[in-house]
Amino acid sequence: MFRVSLLTVCVAAFGSVVSAATCTPTGFIRDNINMTAVLINPSGTVSGDIDATGCNIGIYYDHGKGQVKNASVHDANYFGIAVNGDLASVSVDVINTNVHDIGEKPFDGTQHGVGIYYRAFGVGSTSSKITGNTVARYQKGGIVVNGNSDSNISDNIVTGLGRVDFIAGNGIQVGYGASAQVMRNTVTGNAYTGANGASSGGILVFGGDCYGGAFTTGTQIVGNTLVNNDVGAYLSNLDTSCLAPLTATNIKVVNNTITNDALSNISGDGGTQGYQAGVSDVGNNDKIINNNISGLGYSTVNTPTMYAIDIDASTTFTNRPKVHANK
Repeated sequence: MFRVSLLTVCVAAFGSVVSAATCTPTGFIRDNINMTAVLINPSGTVSGDIDATGCNIGIYYDHGKGQVKNASVHDANYFGIAVNGDLASVSVDVINTNVHDIGEKPFDGTQHGVGIYYRAFGVGSTSSKITGNTVARYQKGGIVVNGNSDSNISDNIVTGLGRVDFIAGNGIQVGYGASAQVMRNTVTGNAYTGANGASSGGILVFGGDCYGGAFTTGTQIVGNTLVNNDVGAYLSNLDTSCLAPLTATNIKVVNNTITNDALSNISGDGGTQGYQAGVSDVGNNDKIINNNISGLGYSTVNTPTMYAIDIDASTTFTNRPKVHANK
């Protein structure tokens, strides 16, 4: 019983501390705002403390190569680290970095506040290795990779706000045709308790005309630990009619540990059911193999206020799912 509710996304110093941030316009427009950042296209490796208080973005890239390593990036209201490949090819690695407190103060339901954000919706592209990072206290998303982007997302600890009633946040998102390997991450506490039937995803993969973008195909979700997310692995590729596509999406969800200790996504909006699942799949030829799914939150329930299940991949709404050896 799949539910569609996903999309309710300067002063430079390197190897030292940045304080008393100067917020400089980047030329990147979001919500009719010319986003400001502390650092814009810094060369070399950025490390140390990047305090983005008062700025929209901590570190912003839109061309060339870069690296953020052993840094602490915090207190921007839109993005901790933003890599924009709309107009040019950009390659930026984020390694062993702490990104935290990204969003409004206090956190609210506006659809921004992403720790690490990659996008490419024009002639350019992004490529990245996002590994060994700690991402926490984000408003909407921990790590987001969208569009013509190629990312290795591995060995990160991504911790959401827990069960909150004001926003449906997601831990790791791969969307609009991005290519990604999502491996050995620990993603915890992306859960929504408010009205309107929205659900949060630990790892969210989506695409297709229904969402206004390309199908997201070939994503590998392997060896992750997903704890207390409304939906552990949330796969949704939808065609023009918002149905499962004829195009093969070939997403693999393999060898993950997925658990949830509570039935908490209970909607109060006009009888709309809440929704929780260990793995939820709409696609074509996706593989859900050898995952360990447990906890009260993924036990089979169907009431007026809640639908919950371990694996939601019925052929009544998804095409050719391969579901084997899960326990």
